[in-house]
Amino acid sequence: MSDAQREKWIDLVKCIAILIVMLNHSVLDIPGVKFWGGMFFVPVFFVLSGFTHHSRKESFSAFLGRKAKRLLLPYIAANGVLFVFFLGKNILLNGESFAECILKILWNFAGAAYARNQLIAEGAQTVFVPGSMKNMFFYRMLNSPTWFLPALFLTVVLFEAMMRIAKENRSKIWLIAVSLLCFANLYHYLIPVLLPWSLDAIPYFLLMFLCGYEMKQRKFLDFLDRKKWIAALLFVLFLVSAKINGSANYSIAQYGKSTTLALYNAIASSVILMYFMKKVGKRAPKILTFIGQQTLFIMCYHLLVYSVLETVCPGIYPPVTIGAALVLLTAAAWGKERLLYAKRQRH
Repeated sequence: MSDAQREKWIDLVKCIAILIVMLNHSVLDIPGVKFWGGMFFVPVFFVLSGFTHHSRKESFSAFLGRKAKRLLLPYIAANGVLFVFFLGKNILLNGESFAECILKILWNFAGAAYARNQLIAEGAQTVFVPGSMKNMFFYRMLNSPTWFLPALFLTVVLFEAMMRIAKENRSKIWLIAVSLLCFANLYHYLIPVLLPWSLDAIPYFLLMFLCGYEMKQRKFLDFLDRKKWIAALLFVLFLVSAKINGSANYSIAQYGKSTTLALYNAIASSVILMYFMKKVGKRAPKILTFIGQQTLFIMCYHLLVYSVLETVCPGIYPPVTIGAALVLLTAAAWGKERLLYAKRQRH
């Protein structure tokens, strides 16, 4: 398969995942979408990142700078745009006092620095965290989806560091990854306090990333194509496991009944989606693959667009909100791409 074809189906997977994100963050409730979509709509981005990962001959500092530009710069930009928007809204429309604005400014800065939606996992009650403890919510300016960017950044950086330390020895890499996962599991069940930058969840994301990387190295999707009965078995086991464990929300450490089953569901559903999209990706419309290329942009700004649309058109029908937001964000992304292209042409 050529690179162009490969990229096409990968973008199609991202398109489906971001559409599930938009559905889950809307008031529209389609039976089964949130349950089954919760299995893969975040994990598949980590699996795909591992699948497309390429090591370069560069210093670690150069690698850090490149990934920070790719993932942290959009995080800072998105939170900056949302901060300015809500600052203007609070002063001009809500008539808040200067002191109130300063307090919100400080809280929003702290929330963006913590890069987590809340302090405690929903429903958490352990010896160290009593159920009566009041939760704290950090993302208060429609920026909750942006948690994903620092989490992916740390995952990629940790994987690269492991590759260099272990000198690309896969056995050592797996040993490190599984050891970190054991510590993360212990932490989750004893102290379900959500750490900044998703540090408590990074070992879970690392395993997803590593599985994606191994899939690419071992050509696992081609193997499934030759052994379709294994793909079918993987799918059946996923259906059973998903029904037993329930859906998951990795941003707030909700893993269902078992973190082990949650990980299997996340990886298996991602593999199944990737396998199927690889089969049909050649016939995918260009607009879908373009949407897939703009997932970070759509992830960061779709809640803001939802809010503006609902303010301008109160009572707007939810499917119309989702469709309009997708059209507006896709058009904005296309305009951004054209401006960047024109800038490159001038230089």
